[in-house]
Amino acid sequence: MSNDTQPILKAEHLGITFGGLKAVSDFNMTISKGELVGLIGPNGAGKTTVFNLLTGVYKPTEGDFWLDGEPMNGKKTYQVVRAGIARTFQNIRLFKQLTVEENVLVAFDESFSYHMGGAIFRTPGFWKQEHEMHEKA
Repeated sequence: MSNDTQPILKAEHLGITFGGLKAVSDFNMTISKGELVGLIGPNGAGKTTVFNLLTGVYKPTEGDFWLDGEPMNGKKTYQVVRAGIARTFQNIRLFKQLTVEENVLVAFDESFSYHMGGAIFRTPGFWKQEHEMHEKA
């Protein structure tokens, strides 16, 4: 499958059981580049649990999911975040004095690294990473 037709996110038969309670069972979803998708359902339907599965907060007890074709099952939360998917909470705390882009850039704290010298002296490596962060934001 070419990168143009490969789904950004794909989940197949994803599920999780807590003790004897099957919280999510046989969840399937494919999201392609450029698609806008919503997940709706009544309270207790498992929407938050699905997000926790897809972001590595919970480990699925069944099924698989991929991000850009890379298997995500068994990855730690920080690895899923570095791969490009993360979650936020409904009661987020934004920095009111910052723009939307600047608030997003704050979340890149662990994604990019340059040395203190690069930041102080504004080396080419520093500017390259700054440009990449702004492009991603």
